[in-house]
Amino acid sequence: MANLTALEVASRYSAAISDGDNDQMTSLRSADFVMDFVHTDAEAADPPSAETARTFWTTWLSAFPEYDWHVTRTVAADEVVVTQWVFSGTHEATIEQPIFDPPLEATGRTISIRGVSFYDIKDGLIERETLYIDLATLIVELGAEL
Repeated sequence: MANLTALEVASRYSAAISDGDNDQMTSLRSADFVMDFVHTDAEAADPPSAETARTFWTTWLSAFPEYDWHVTRTVAADEVVVTQWVFSGTHEATIEQPIFDPPLEATGRTISIRGVSFYDIKDGLIERETLYIDLATLIVELGAEL
């Protein structure tokens, strides 16, 4: 995949998220991939590992079996791609670690959250994804208690 541009890699990654294809997402990440959630800065936690990222997506997409991932804007450079996106779906299964601890049981609520992902891409693979998520809206729409 080294011949792919950063934009092509990010586009394939977004398509894999949209399709729920965790294997394809994993294949587009480097071995030392880091998934950096900006909201965890308050916890002074290290960014999740590549394996945690895989678990994150499996857990998240399982909780929303019918969802829509829609990229609304993309800005690309040689080794960085930024996407603005909207995720919407109905919460139909428990969301467990590594997302919620304690787990959040299915609420049946429909959510729609916006976010931005920065993809650092080198040699045709994503090395780091930095995510800015509208966490406040997510918590309110799920009816979760902190």
